Amino acid sequence: MPFDGLVLHKVLKEIKDNIVGDRIKNIYQPIKTQVLIQFSQSFVLLSLKSPSYVILLSQKPNVPIQPANFAQFLRKKIRNGRVINVEQLGLDRIGFFEIESYDQENSTMRKYKLFFELMGRNSNVILVNEDNKVEESLKRVYKEFRPIIPGVKYLPYYDDSQINILEVNIENIENIDYDRLMGFSKKSTGFLKEIGIQRAVKDLKKPYLFYFKEGNTYDFSAITPNNFKYEGLKPSEALLKVFQERANQSRLLEIKRDLEKRVKSEIDRLEKTKEQILQDLNEEKSLMDLEKKGELLQTYLYKIKKGERYFTVTDWNTGEEVTIEIDPLLSPTQNLEKLYKNIKRTKSRVEHAKKRIKKVNNELEYYNQLFETISSAEEIETLIEIKEEMKDIGLISENKKSKRERKVKTTFRKFNYKGFEILVGKNNKQNDELTRSAAQADIWLHTHEIPGSHTIIKSSGKEIPEEVIDYAAKIAATFSKAKMSSNVAVDYTQRKNVWKPKGAKPGMWLYKNYETIIVEPFREIPEKP
Repeated sequence: MPFDGLVLHKVLKEIKDNIVGDRIKNIYQPIKTQVLIQFSQSFVLLSLKSPSYVILLSQKPNVPIQPANFAQFLRKKIRNGRVINVEQLGLDRIGFFEIESYDQENSTMRKYKLFFELMGRNSNVILVNEDNKVEESLKRVYKEFRPIIPGVKYLPYYDDSQINILEVNIENIENIDYDRLMGFSKKSTGFLKEIGIQRAVKDLKKPYLFYFKEGNTYDFSAITPNNFKYEGLKPSEALLKVFQERANQSRLLEIKRDLEKRVKSEIDRLEKTKEQILQDLNEEKSLMDLEKKGELLQTYLYKIKKGERYFTVTDWNTGEEVTIEIDPLLSPTQNLEKLYKNIKRTKSRVEHAKKRIKKVNNELEYYNQLFETISSAEEIETLIEIKEEMKDIGLISENKKSKRERKVKTTFRKFNYKGFEILVGKNNKQNDELTRSAAQADIWLHTHEIPGSHTIIKSSGKEIPEEVIDYAAKIAATFSKAKMSSNVAVDYTQRKNVWKPKGAKPGMWLYKNYETIIVEPFREIPEKP
């Protein structure tokens, strides 16, 4: 959700109630694009990047010891100044703090306006004096039509010809030109069309933002987000929650990409190894031919003439002629020895390949399963558990920093249907724990030969109906690599028919006496109890 003028209207109302009459204790720049103003009981963060923009904080964030240039300038001009007003220009994304500050150099009281223009990449924080001239800005702008540099007259980037719904007679509005409404983002305009102007005006007078979830993303709105479940939160609380959730989501994606890259690299390595093994296995087809040529060469060795490159004899079993390539530089005996050495090497490669192919296939099954648990992870804590698993198997090296990382333990995904509890593992370690702890009569489900999560239906001593098994199978398919498919095969059996082979990696189990059901995964994850 863009931080539009409607949101700013509510945010400034909250800030105004908290800081008018209060004095500025200090000013910081946490990062280059932010200005943090400290008051006696609170902090106000002015940011040039969404979704933070203007937020009322109760605690001081981390700030550098040495203040940046703009923060130093503001300290000189307005530190210890008193805020006498907080205003917004109409319903636009522009506002200011009016500050009364003592000028020690001239021993006089001066008034300043600290403007904040929240216009995407053109956002800025600008200190303006009582003569309406720019003192300094966070970003200097040298464009001819509207420069923002010290000494020039400040012209706010504001179009007062647009319609402010708080100032017009709503009953007289007909055939609204939505493009001319002040302060409305595209999404807010969409909500407005659904709820109407009168309700929007009532919503703007409420002291909270509507906090809601759209898909997997949390958002906020100043007017009712029709068709979404929502709760009312204080403006700064809503902004901070969205800011934190997006920061967490960004970190989640960063960790996920790193882990996926490591696992994908291992999968690619194993696929290349498998390709080489399959080439060695294909040599088994040529073994019979080599052995037959060895027998024939040994039988007709005396007929080979010196300097021959090809030697043709008749196969006594089939009556067909067989041509054997020989090395004219070697003696007949040496050619026979060379052929048998080749047969021995080929046999050795084939036997070795037969042993390796099973191991490599098991490794590939595990790493594909591991990749799927990373891909479906929804929480940072789940990824940290997966990272621990990758350390255990040596895919990630342990260092001093990783040893200090907080160890976490997450819970299973839980669902309830027709009175039956359904549990789903979030990673391989959880899959192990879930299956080990299940009762023998519980139903265990897993997608057929497709990476996915272990799923358990708790029987609790009751017979589990087919409709519950069908529902749980859909959940198992939803948390699998086949989640975007239409028809997914899911195997199910009682827990007593599932076992873990000795030495198997996390999440790797075998099962027998199972049935298979074809289901369609849920397109949206069902509500948890």
